[in-house]
Amino acid sequence: MTQTERVGRPRRTAEQVTVDLIHSEPDTRAAVDALGQIWVSDDGQAPLPSELAWVLAHSGNYVAVARAGDQVVGATIGFRGMDAEGAFLHSHIAGVVPSWQSAGVGYQLKQHQRRWALAQGLDRITWTFDPLVARNAYFNVVKLGAELTDYFVDFYGSMDDTVNAGDETDRCLVTWRLRSDRAVSAAAGVFVAADARTELEAGTADVLRADKDGRPVVATSTAERRIVQLPTDVVELRHRDPQQALAWRMALREVLVAAFADGLEVVGVSRDGHYVLNRAG
Repeated sequence: MTQTERVGRPRRTAEQVTVDLIHSEPDTRAAVDALGQIWVSDDGQAPLPSELAWVLAHSGNYVAVARAGDQVVGATIGFRGMDAEGAFLHSHIAGVVPSWQSAGVGYQLKQHQRRWALAQGLDRITWTFDPLVARNAYFNVVKLGAELTDYFVDFYGSMDDTVNAGDETDRCLVTWRLRSDRAVSAAAGVFVAADARTELEAGTADVLRADKDGRPVVATSTAERRIVQLPTDVVELRHRDPQQALAWRMALREVLVAAFADGLEVVGVSRDGHYVLNRAG
């Protein structure tokens, strides 16, 4: 969801933005309208009903907006959950309007969400994301200090918005352990990215890479440490070459399902779009 800065356009930064909880039904509509600018469907439907978002906020769940002056430039909506580990917050949706992407607003939204969860006595936040989207993988693992802990095949079924474009909706589960060393360091602005070249030179098993034509090549491995390449921009690839995008989907599904089944997790992401996997714990 990056957007190139246009010549002459004022520089937009997160310092111009405030993040607040929703306290009214009209504010909830504004939040949902902002999300609708990101996930645009053919029928013009928002990604969720504003009434549902308001009910979630009204019942003590998490609904927040980022504002630049009077303009809503981002929003995030989550609800409480419970599993074998106890209570947590599930972040259902979060996004920044196109004109404000790459300005640090997403990081500001998520750190506000982290502080809210901790104040509520919750030490985990989960969400799902498309593991083919390299920039989101980098954001989740490096900028937030979260972990990728599970893989779901075609989690949502068919979706017709312009982001997913009819692709199969495989998702990784992100688990953000809010008190972990990685999360605390990331909240303090300390970000540690993986280095793909160093990993390959050290002998890390190369289980997915692009050939000279940009097509995925899978290699089977039982190694404890593995590296996985992602396409540079899968959203653009879906529109330009749907068949190649689908080939990447199937290839990534094959290697990540196998890796998670072997007890591995994503422990790092490089700036150039590689996952590094190692044994959990």
